[in-house]
Amino acid sequence: MSNELIRTLGFWRAFSTCTGLVVAGTTMVTLGYSMGLVGPAFIVSAFIAMIVSILVSFSYSELSSFMPGAGMIGDYTMVAMGPFMAIVSVLGGYIVLVSAAGAMESITAGLAAQSLVPGISATFVAVVLLVLFLAVNLVGVGVFGSVQVFTTGSMIIGTSVMGVLGLMEWGTHTDPTQVPFNPKGWEVVLQSLALGIWLFVGIEYVAPMAEEVKEPEKTIPKAMLFGLLTIFVADMLFGQAIARYVPLDVLESSTAPQVDGAGALFGQAGKIFMVMITVLASASSINSHMAAVPRMLYGLAREGLLPRAFTYVHPHFRTPWVGIFSVFLLLCIPFMLSISMDLIATMILASCVTWLLSYVIAQINVMILRKRYPDVHRPFSTPFFPIPQIVGIAACIYMIVTIHPEGAMKAQIYAIAGGFMTIIIVYAVAWLKFKKIPLFTPTPLGSLYAQHNTTSPEDSAPVTEASAR
Repeated sequence: MSNELIRTLGFWRAFSTCTGLVVAGTTMVTLGYSMGLVGPAFIVSAFIAMIVSILVSFSYSELSSFMPGAGMIGDYTMVAMGPFMAIVSVLGGYIVLVSAAGAMESITAGLAAQSLVPGISATFVAVVLLVLFLAVNLVGVGVFGSVQVFTTGSMIIGTSVMGVLGLMEWGTHTDPTQVPFNPKGWEVVLQSLALGIWLFVGIEYVAPMAEEVKEPEKTIPKAMLFGLLTIFVADMLFGQAIARYVPLDVLESSTAPQVDGAGALFGQAGKIFMVMITVLASASSINSHMAAVPRMLYGLAREGLLPRAFTYVHPHFRTPWVGIFSVFLLLCIPFMLSISMDLIATMILASCVTWLLSYVIAQINVMILRKRYPDVHRPFSTPFFPIPQIVGIAACIYMIVTIHPEGAMKAQIYAIAGGFMTIIIVYAVAWLKFKKIPLFTPTPLGSLYAQHNTTSPEDSAPVTEASAR
């Protein structure tokens, strides 16, 4: 039985994959909250965050172009910094996301539906979404791609159209009001970059699917860049519109600011449409989690850094079933918690801290590998290297330090993120010691190439860099 994946994804499905996680239910809530917290000047925070995300996407594009593995950040870090940092980068960046913010997506969809139909069970809506996309991803990545194109397109077009109509005052339900562009000052704008980055976090989710993307060296960079620009335009059109129709303090305190904004724009019809968009956004995010994260776990297990079971690929559907079921269970976490908007916001930003750390690791990987393997052919090379990496690392660290303007909220965020990272570090050390794997010995790049061309990691033989090229 072969454990290899197959290439079925073209540009539009790759674009839908990398934007599908980004345009999430929690993102819609964060957009409305941020417009209320900062005011229309949040467009500046979002624009800076988009630029940082573009710089980060350069690093992921370069790494995936010459190391196209399903393990993505895990594979890159194995070659650059060794097994310990590989485990930290994957589990810290992505498993924390699924366990914390990702687990909130189904509940966000349920709460949005409940705001429109009070009698409906938010838990029921959440369970239906999770089971539906579990089935979609078990069946195969081709089916996943088709579903993702529909959900992502609906969200982006829908929010953009509502934003344009609102800004042009065409068919709106109420009259707009004059709002100061920057009511709280530039310090708040600059301290809200982490909220801005959440609008784009996850754009690199297409990279772990490089073994299933056609012409990944071209398709992946284009998909990420086009995705970032599209998301910025769609979010800012809608965000600027609702800031003119809903008082900023209402947006900041609302549990569903995007629904309130749509209602102010277009009445009950707007609310209904935005609930549909929110459910689609949450569904798209759940879909992306179940598609991409199992493939990262597959990559780590292929390197011996997770139990061997995660390398299992279904013989007929060619999908990593163990990883998919594991992510499904993590996404069920909300059913064991008492959900509030304060908890959702805290978990989102705690995930953002650990995700930004994985971004820092990815950019350091590029710099290390440029020095260690200067002659290896890179189908995509970061322009103006190493300036994007240096600026990107500095920006990510700045956003971690200024994760939230309020001190008490920041302390809670750091406590949760620190707790997750402590568990991950303990696991990494214990597992590697148990397996007698050196913590910081990088895997030779040639060995990684050989491994990806064989059906079993144990059967792969090291190759020279010349033969790998």
